[in-house]
This record gives sequence, C-alpha cells and structure tokens, in this order.
Amino acid sequence: MATLRCSIVSPDAELFSDAINYASFQAWDGQRGVMAGGSPFLAKLTPGVTRVDTASGSRFFAIEGGFAQMQGDELTLLVDKATAAEDISLTEAQAALAAANAKVTATTDRGSTLTEREAIEAAQQIARTKVALSSKGK
Repeated sequence: MATLRCSIVSPDAELFSDAINYASFQAWDGQRGVMAGGSPFLAKLTPGVTRVDTASGSRFFAIEGGFAQMQGDELTLLVDKATAAEDISLTEAQAALAAANAKVTATTDRGSTLTEREAIEAAQQIARTKVALSSKGK
C-alpha cells in the first residue's frame, strides 16, 4: 500500500510525524479522508477527532482547529492545539464539558455576542471530542 508523510504541528511542538496509509480529520466543510496520491488542497480544520493509520496501527488526536495542507505526498496539519488520545484524562474532559455546558445555560444581564457564542460552542465541541476519545479506552 502506498504511503504519504503526515505531520501534526502545533505552535508548541511537533506532535506526530510518520509515514501513514490514511488520515481522516474534521474540516470546516465536513469529514475528510486522505490517502497517498490525493489532490493538493488547503482546508480549515474545526474541532474534532483526527485519525492517522500507520503500519503499526491507528492513532487518534483531539484537534482544536487550524489548517490542513496536502501537497504531493505530504499532509501537514497545522493545529492551534492537539492532544493525543492517550494523553487525555476522562475526568478532566468531563469537567471541561460540564463547564462549557454551564456557560450555555448561564443567565446574564445581556445576551451573548456572536463571538462569545462561537467560543462556547467550540469549547463544547472540543470537550465532547476529548470525552469520546478518552472513553474509547485508547
């Protein structure tokens, strides 16, 4: 099976770099799957699960946004923040989800702005992603 090079890079560190058979991630326009020989693209990433399949098995990451670029046989995910599934604490993820959900139902003197609402929804999605990944048993 043909492989491609995949890198997942955040501002803090390179989280993953290896030859892969397949990758899937959440883009702004839906779930994308990538294999060797794919067409070049640039896509905005939204919070969600990223899966990379290597010769030794699958790895999962919780991605919090960024960009994906496919050029030649190289896929680069430039992420705002990412966490490997094995590094996610279920207890912390559940607490983050509860906090994000509480912000939705909180009453204030004024309504939320669009920017505030988008931040709350992103926090909910990130927390749901981390809960789902940590619940899989890694």
